[in-house]
Amino acid sequence: MEDPAASNMKWTVWQKNAFRFFFLFLASTSFTAYNVFITIFSASWEAHSRFLSVLRQPIAWLDSHFFHFGFIPGKHQTFFGDGPFGWAFMLTLFFLSIAGTIIWAIADRKRNNYNRLHFWFRSYLAYYLFLTMVVYAVEKIIPVQMPYPNVTDLLTPVGDQDGFTMVWNFIGSNSAYSIFTGICELTAAILVLFRRTRVFGSLFMVTVLTNVVCLNVFYNIMVKLLCLQLLVTALFLLAPYVPALFRFFYKLQPVSLSEREYRFSTPWKKWMVMLLLLAPAWVSFAIVKKSMATYKQNISNRKNQKLFNAEVFIRGNDTLPPLLSDTLRWKRFVFTAFRKEKMVVIYNMQDAADYYDYDTDSIHQTITLHDNPDTLSWHVFKYGYPVPGKYQLSGKWKGQPVTVLLNAVSIDSLFLLPAEKTTWVHNF
Repeated sequence: MEDPAASNMKWTVWQKNAFRFFFLFLASTSFTAYNVFITIFSASWEAHSRFLSVLRQPIAWLDSHFFHFGFIPGKHQTFFGDGPFGWAFMLTLFFLSIAGTIIWAIADRKRNNYNRLHFWFRSYLAYYLFLTMVVYAVEKIIPVQMPYPNVTDLLTPVGDQDGFTMVWNFIGSNSAYSIFTGICELTAAILVLFRRTRVFGSLFMVTVLTNVVCLNVFYNIMVKLLCLQLLVTALFLLAPYVPALFRFFYKLQPVSLSEREYRFSTPWKKWMVMLLLLAPAWVSFAIVKKSMATYKQNISNRKNQKLFNAEVFIRGNDTLPPLLSDTLRWKRFVFTAFRKEKMVVIYNMQDAADYYDYDTDSIHQTITLHDNPDTLSWHVFKYGYPVPGKYQLSGKWKGQPVTVLLNAVSIDSLFLLPAEKTTWVHNF
């Protein structure tokens, strides 16, 4: 039962309208940014995109008549990201929440407060934050969100990398830092989930997410809307405690952070809450299992990477010298992979890279490079190993017969980054 004193406590008009707006806005954005049910059963971007695809045409109409972000169904992704759909959709929810607040205020103007609804809504948001953040946390602790840079990343000059690639390579180049940030996110998520630790958890979560938002904004990473939604959610959880925290930290006054707790009295509702509490454990188990499989795949990919320098490049009967102005001659040939996708990357003398999927036929000793469905444009090479450490390819390249003798290069010996260790005493 609700405390009579709490039920009679009167909120100000500002408090009631602010709660109405944030209830509508956060409820709708949380349901569409990281839908709890999709997260429980499938934490994939593709599942969230398919879930929002039913709104493709309505958002396209609203965008063409009001927002003008340029959303084109079929061309742009239906995802709560920084694309045309994401911005048009977020603004739609924002204005709908304002309209809903006005209607709600008129229809329910006599209510004193929303104590009970506020309590359960914050419980839902804490549950939502945990289910979302535990995915990111585990993928950093088991470093798969930002994996170690592959050989093509190491070969790309810093000036040619965008902000997204820079951040991913910066964090991925040292798994210890990735694990540290993951532990911080996991700690904040766990603390937010439980009522007794929710105040400190909300403070910690705001700190963690502020850093994430800054990285995404300053390095122009395309998930600004998603992380801002999480930060606003964490701030909403922290908001009721701000006056008491201000008095405690600034005025050095003793304060109480205790609050009214509500419970379900109906047996089936109690059982439903207990069943819902199993979801965090299930999501944690599922994401750990998925991340471990991805991590093993990444380790295998790194071991199977091969880097070759083009030692000899013969076009027809002519041996081409390694001139930097030559766009036909190869400079490097790389075998690499991302997750389960195998790739060959060919660098010309100007370091321009061509990416291809490939298939090998060990019986006929051929390798086929392809980057589109048109089989006529595929490159088929005969391969061989003249001597240990050498790899030879013969076939057609850009319509001309070529023979390329490649020399294997140790990836770890070529770059400083893989060999660098933390040093406490520097010689300078």
